Amino acid sequence: MSVLSKWKMAVALASGLSLSTIPVAGAQESTRGQEGDYTSLSSDEPVELTTLKCWDVTTLNEDDRAFVMVLLYGYAKGVTGQSSLAPRGIQVAVVNTMMECVDKPDDLILEVLKTHIRD
Repeated sequence: MSVLSKWKMAVALASGLSLSTIPVAGAQESTRGQEGDYTSLSSDEPVELTTLKCWDVTTLNEDDRAFVMVLLYGYAKGVTGQSSLAPRGIQVAVVNTMMECVDKPDDLILEVLKTHIRD
């Protein structure tokens, strides 16, 4: 992936993190290799949060990506016994995770996210 493509993906990911609309669903097939084409979630398929890779999430449409990232953030905080969430903390962790995921599409997104949770 070229530097320009990575930059475009990072901008698209960061700008697509609107938290205002979040549909409920499970993962569909990946579109890896189809640049500019994004997948969506299906309410018929369960999602195993601990096995999602960066590519699985970065290729989702922006609403589904926002939903999954907030869900992953809450899951990661809950696993450590924390029950409070700060919108700014979520935003910073998600944007930093998405930026890192552009360069590491095969990494587990939950593990990348955990390194960016500060509160």
